[in-house]
Amino acid sequence: MLEYRLEVLGIKWPVTALGIALMLALLGPIVIDLEQGLPLSLQSLLVCWLPLMLGWRAGVAGVLAYILAGCLGLPVFAAYRGGIEVLAGPTGGYLMGMPVAALVLGSIATSSPIDDTDRQRYVRIALGMLIGHLVILALGIPWQRSFDPTLDIPALLERLYKPALLKSTLGLLLSVMVMRATAPRA
Repeated sequence: MLEYRLEVLGIKWPVTALGIALMLALLGPIVIDLEQGLPLSLQSLLVCWLPLMLGWRAGVAGVLAYILAGCLGLPVFAAYRGGIEVLAGPTGGYLMGMPVAALVLGSIATSSPIDDTDRQRYVRIALGMLIGHLVILALGIPWQRSFDPTLDIPALLERLYKPALLKSTLGLLLSVMVMRATAPRA
């Protein structure tokens, strides 16, 4: 949604991909404990929000660069973890779902008509944020279950749905603020 405005300014997708990777590396490790062990990581919020704003090419490339940095040992994953063992461990499926989510969400952004109303954009962003979190969960939960076959999936979903809804809401609010701040003035 901002991809077109950046291109008009001469900022190409590889530059925005680098920006995505840097934002994920700086903010992605931050985890806020909402209530008794219920984590809210900025990682998936950014992975869902940035491709919606900047398109699929920058989104996928930025997320892949971020994952590569984490696999190389930089402490960029949630809770300042890094290393290939994180990708190979129980939460690796969530990380592997992130480029897929970036592709889906970036494609939604890229295929959006330029003449959409603000309301249509906001609905698309809200749905996109939810879809992105569902994609990450759909790939992460089976992977996590392969490490623990006794994993109680309904209990896990009950534990994860509140943070996913909160992150989706935050993504929508952030989008409204950014889109209004960057809107052309009449």
